[in-house]
Amino acid sequence: MKNATPNDESSALIDQLDTSAATQRNQILAHLQRTPSINTLEFRELGFISPAPRVLELKQQGHNIQSHREDVRTPDGRLHRGIARYYLSNVPPANDQQRNEAA
Repeated sequence: MKNATPNDESSALIDQLDTSAATQRNQILAHLQRTPSINTLEFRELGFISPAPRVLELKQQGHNIQSHREDVRTPDGRLHRGIARYYLSNVPPANDQQRNEAA
């Protein structure tokens, strides 16, 4: 009997089905690296039901993810106020700047 080895296609499918926090963090970070910005509703369309906790965890790991609030109208005409739009920033977080200045 031949041992099964996962190929790239089956690995990609497994990643899509894996909803663990670690996988979601990796996928969210990958989306932020590929696109200039993405909002909460767009994350939900991609299958991330609640992206805010994963974004917070990424920030706690040292990723400089910034956000601002925006009003978004969905295709059904509903206006959603204060939706977070996330983006990666090239500027280091303020606490990193303070640490570097103190050194």
